Amino acid sequence: MKKLIIVMLLALASLQVNAQVTSATLVASGLTCSMCSKSIFKALEKVPFVEKVDVDIEKSSYSISFRQGADVVPDELKKAVEDAGFFVASLKLKAAFSNAEVFNDAHVSVSGIPFHFVNVPKQVLSGDKEITIVDKNFISAKDRKKYAKATKLKCFETGVVGECCPKSDSKSNRIYHVTI
Repeated sequence: MKKLIIVMLLALASLQVNAQVTSATLVASGLTCSMCSKSIFKALEKVPFVEKVDVDIEKSSYSISFRQGADVVPDELKKAVEDAGFFVASLKLKAAFSNAEVFNDAHVSVSGIPFHFVNVPKQVLSGDKEITIVDKNFISAKDRKKYAKATKLKCFETGVVGECCPKSDSKSNRIYHVTI
């Protein structure tokens, strides 16, 4: 009965917001030369929903613009970097929000991507906001432990929509954990 009540409360806390993920900033690790940067650049350009990639070689950073209306899948960006032989050190997504209420453990769907907000005070997001993915293999293990302390929901460990998560409109069971 307790689980049912918790699930119902989380369903009420889940929001489908009118927002579009428009761009990202990805920082890669493991690079040693400009050829490394070029290999990641070429891999990111091949991702179907990517419109444009700009690189800052000194910071190992990639500014990525997405095709309007395209289904953005952060795991595909990570896979492109890993297939090029490197790792993602951080991934920040920019989304245009319209009065979206978020708080710790809120589940919000943005452009069909289910997000679980972690370590976030209650607030309303409007306009362009940057959110940082805090899932495994998107940040350091040390930073991930910090965010793990902010939630007890199982989906944080699994990365998969579970009992704690309301039904989403996503095409997959993947849920991304983010912070502001």
